[in-house]
Amino acid sequence: MPRINQKPFLPIPDTISQTWEIQSETKPANVDFSREIDPIIDRQQANYDRWDKRSLTPQHEREAQVNPLGVLDLLEKTSTALSHPISFDEISTGQSTPEVLTPLPIFNLDDQNIQLADSNNQIEPFRWTSGRPDGHAPIGVMGDHTHSAGEWMFSYRYRFMDMDGNREGTDNLSDAEVLQQFPVTPVRMTMQMHALGVMYAPSDDLTLMAMIPYVFKEMDHVTRRGVRFTTNSEGFGDIKLTALYKVLDQSQQRLHLNIGMSFPTGSIEERDNTPAGDDQILPYPMQIGSGTFDLLPGITYLGQSNNWSWGSQAIATLRLGENSNDYRLGNQLMLTGWTAYKWTDWLSTSIRLNGQTWGNLDGSDSRLNPMMIPTADPDRRGGTQLNLGFGVNLYAPSGNLQGSRLAIEFELPLYRSLDGPQLETDWRLTAGLQAVF
Repeated sequence: MPRINQKPFLPIPDTISQTWEIQSETKPANVDFSREIDPIIDRQQANYDRWDKRSLTPQHEREAQVNPLGVLDLLEKTSTALSHPISFDEISTGQSTPEVLTPLPIFNLDDQNIQLADSNNQIEPFRWTSGRPDGHAPIGVMGDHTHSAGEWMFSYRYRFMDMDGNREGTDNLSDAEVLQQFPVTPVRMTMQMHALGVMYAPSDDLTLMAMIPYVFKEMDHVTRRGVRFTTNSEGFGDIKLTALYKVLDQSQQRLHLNIGMSFPTGSIEERDNTPAGDDQILPYPMQIGSGTFDLLPGITYLGQSNNWSWGSQAIATLRLGENSNDYRLGNQLMLTGWTAYKWTDWLSTSIRLNGQTWGNLDGSDSRLNPMMIPTADPDRRGGTQLNLGFGVNLYAPSGNLQGSRLAIEFELPLYRSLDGPQLETDWRLTAGLQAVF
């Protein structure tokens, strides 16, 4: 049976049964403990009754090491040497007690800058954590993380998207080329969205999320006769409710399912004045909502190391039935992947690939003339696009704003193929604030 090297370290209890509180101690210099059994009993209590000579069995054996951030990691491990209780039958009054040693030298444990990684409210070793600037995905990703039980998060996002010029397939089209096919062509469109979000976790495995957007759209046009005009629409968009269910949380990796539903709260009756007359129904891309209930199934993966993090997400939008105007928007699939680097405890930067594909409309609004303008043609709405995004996350690790974040992401297109003529997206900017309570 293995024995522990015995040296004077802790006094033998003076009473028949006494509790010891044993803490880890810095290893003395110039001593080889390679053959020692080195259990670290960290703030755990060991009872020893010297009258019935019961065995003291360490509950954990852990290696201690200081990572590059100055955090003491206590790493769980299994030792065959501890497969049986360590006997202390020979210990009697006046004899020394087992010595508890750390296998690695650790200095300045009293320094306030060194934190036990598995202490309360601190980072746990080998566990994914959101308590760092890259603990959330780039701000352009929705439903990317879960929360601990009882935790709330409130967020605000602003998104601006600019579309300038038309494209058919992978080819750019001039206004004149589009006007050879249609009497009117769109030339530019902008979309702004303000979104309020809330997340709440009723348990560690389940997080609920809601998002309410308010949308502004503006589209510039030109006719064959050279008449230019602009149409506008605005209003609350479709409200989205999502459940995030965590299915994996180990080895600094997480995996959760996204199960969402979009509700048709956005308008599909937007109108404005055009050369064809006042109060005209606007084409499909100028409507605020889909007009249908939409399923939003998906899956999200997250991983971390000391300074790096990465993740990926797949989200589909599946339209359920037709809306009240006898059409439904095309289904969508979004695939995205990112990696981020944590420069400090409050700053990280990220790079992301964001791919999307969406289909043409099914059905049509009988009030729209598809021969007049390409935005009114239900067979010219599909496409595929791949963007490259660059992001910055700022995080408050302490103070009155602890846990709050400010983030921004800018996206540019790498590839675009559209069932046009159709306006092409040139760039997109997303910024946001997040606060946890």
